[in-house]
Amino acid sequence: MKKIIHGRELPWEMTPLGKVKTLNKPGSDLRLFSVDMFELEIPAGSRSARHWHMADEALFVLGGSGYSLHWDVQADLDDRYYARIAKKPKRYNIRRHETLFVPPNTVVQHFADDGAPLTLLSSQNRLYKHLGYDNTVILEPSPDYKG
Repeated sequence: MKKIIHGRELPWEMTPLGKVKTLNKPGSDLRLFSVDMFELEIPAGSRSARHWHMADEALFVLGGSGYSLHWDVQADLDDRYYARIAKKPKRYNIRRHETLFVPPNTVVQHFADDGAPLTLLSSQNRLYKHLGYDNTVILEPSPDYKG
């Protein structure tokens, strides 16, 4: 198994989330078993998908600047799962070399400023996937996705 991956060897894919380069996921040949990682590139003036995921996420800003909107989700477990998404998001301005934390069970959307693309390095603990909480719900796809 590899200890080093070279980003230039990996393909970019256009997904509902946006332009993504997957660095590590279950089944890859990288010697990293606990963290899933991908790069997300948002064109200048554009945005990622508005999406909701259970796993917490750390995003390192590789380049560009912009902001991230977070909608808190209140959950109730009864006969089934009930969720109430906040009507008003919290805004976090981000720029190169900063790290943004997205808490568990949060709706999130990232926006790039007009000057340059916003490039984010995402990492999530794989334990959520092993526990069955890895679902990501796309509430509004990236405007750059034509699928």
